[in-house]
Amino acid sequence: MDSTTLLSFFTFAAVAAFTPGPNNLLLSASGANFGFKRTLPHVFGVIVGFLLIVLLACLGLGWVLGEIPQVMRALQLGGLLVIGYLAYQFWNMEPSEQESRGRPMRFIEAAAFQWINPKGVVVIVSAITAYAGDQAQNDEVVGLILIVFFLVTTGSAMLWAYGGSWISQYLKKGARQRWFNRLAATALIATTLPALTQLS
Repeated sequence: MDSTTLLSFFTFAAVAAFTPGPNNLLLSASGANFGFKRTLPHVFGVIVGFLLIVLLACLGLGWVLGEIPQVMRALQLGGLLVIGYLAYQFWNMEPSEQESRGRPMRFIEAAAFQWINPKGVVVIVSAITAYAGDQAQNDEVVGLILIVFFLVTTGSAMLWAYGGSWISQYLKKGARQRWFNRLAATALIATTLPALTQLS
């Protein structure tokens, strides 16, 4: 991968990582409701789960998802159902429940969620196809792809989680917290619209 292609790939990956999507909205909502420290397992789960899929995509999973649309559709459908459930949970979460019944996403849950995150899977397959191509199994190319995705995914996850925890200081009153959770739930549903159009 030459320097021009690498720069182009880094730009693509950064834009994809930092723009709103299911991962970022969930991290932000978790940070706002539970604080940055309690959200860290969620952050690490996103990073590890996403990078594992990137590695497997380089080793052939990307070809499977690209050539067998039924597999991609099954992942998208599963992702839509889970995102809908999470949005429902946030919509109905009362401020008093945050400490008593609510909890942030666990590491293994966040890692597993990457498999059905519509935006994440599409970004990975698109990146491997466009920027790696026939070199997808070349050790050097795979290494560069993993490094770039590690940097942008870590930066994005940390930023969105911390941003949510920073916002929480302005959400001390119950009504504000409730409306923030409902706004996050609505935005989360909105991120599924591209996947919904593909399934229709």
